[in-house]
Amino acid sequence: MFEALKYKDFQWIWVSQTAHAFTIWAQMVALPLLVLEITDNSAAQLGAVIAVRTVPTLLLGPWAGVAADWFDRRTILILTKWANLLLSIVILLLVASGRIELWHIYVWMMLRGATQVFDQPARYSMIPAILPANLVTQGMALLSSTQNFMRILGATGAGFIAEYLGLSWTFGVITVAAVTGLLATYQIHVESNERAGSAGFKGMTTGLVEGAKFSIHNRTIRGVLIISLIYFTFGMSFMQVFAPLFAVKVLEIGRDGLGVMLALTGGGALVASLVIARIRPSRLGVVLPATVVAIGASLSLFSLSSYLPRPAGLVLPLALVMFVGASQTSFIALSRSVLVQSAPSDMRGRVLAFISMDRAMMAVGGAVGGLLSAVYGAQSIQIVFGLTCVAGGVIAVLSLRELRMFRTTDEVKSSERSQTAPT
Repeated sequence: MFEALKYKDFQWIWVSQTAHAFTIWAQMVALPLLVLEITDNSAAQLGAVIAVRTVPTLLLGPWAGVAADWFDRRTILILTKWANLLLSIVILLLVASGRIELWHIYVWMMLRGATQVFDQPARYSMIPAILPANLVTQGMALLSSTQNFMRILGATGAGFIAEYLGLSWTFGVITVAAVTGLLATYQIHVESNERAGSAGFKGMTTGLVEGAKFSIHNRTIRGVLIISLIYFTFGMSFMQVFAPLFAVKVLEIGRDGLGVMLALTGGGALVASLVIARIRPSRLGVVLPATVVAIGASLSLFSLSSYLPRPAGLVLPLALVMFVGASQTSFIALSRSVLVQSAPSDMRGRVLAFISMDRAMMAVGGAVGGLLSAVYGAQSIQIVFGLTCVAGGVIAVLSLRELRMFRTTDEVKSSERSQTAPT
């Protein structure tokens, strides 16, 4: 059914990504709960903690893309996995010993953001080197499916463990997953893309400028970056800020309820990612803005339904978050597919890094959403954010002609192929 899984190196990168996704989603449940516990349910502090993660992304994001194009991507992945493991151990010890303080979380989030910003360009830039061009979209969707499956297992598991065993046990399981991801990454073998003799600061600075110019002047890539800005700012802040606030303060379903809610988004997302991997849509330039409209509509309806009396005011929001998850994963998989198919091999890392700059806006949106929610309430601000996504998606599909005309091709310009047939 999924031809990409016949390639051995893709199998290992899929396993590595699965473990990595577990740590992300378990942390996405555990850290907000930890912050709310320490700060007596402060929405403003929760938003501020999320915003701190923006700093390394903004400062290092473009350089992470240059590094992915200049140095061996497998080595970069291994180093980021080691850093992730060490950070997991540190926060585990702090929480287990009872010495965790709010400033520890701020520092930890900055360091975790720094490792994450180098991980993504290197990982996704490897996909066209592992898979033939006609399987790139499927590969991206399958990697997204790991995020979605772990949104179910990781989020639900983290919520239940935090509720019944405590947060220290949650961070312990996260550490085990980090070890698994590191071991799987060592099994990936692709042809090195390292540029001999051009890794000096001047050469990398020139490469950074070249990547920026290419991304700006390529109208398809520029269109993806613009619409991603809307998506990450107003659509993805739900996962890090609004979901915990709704679970704890609006729906009043507690820690394990947050895990269930995120798991339901994962269920919808998993189905969507597998459908994309199966059908491999070609008119991505039309589908991409449509997913942003769908995200906004789902978020607005989710928040509106929470005003209803119980049980409808609980059942309907939990049902609607599945559509939120389906829309979110569709956008991530399809946007990455457009980017890697629109950029030459030696430019992919930098192009993917620029979309990580848009991802930084997720933290900005989370910070703004948290602060506004503290004043006006999470329900009304979530509706505003959702309607902004709807408007942004409609404007994008009408005004970004080059993106609208984009179609997938059977060939992507690439000089690097580590494999040409399944193993």
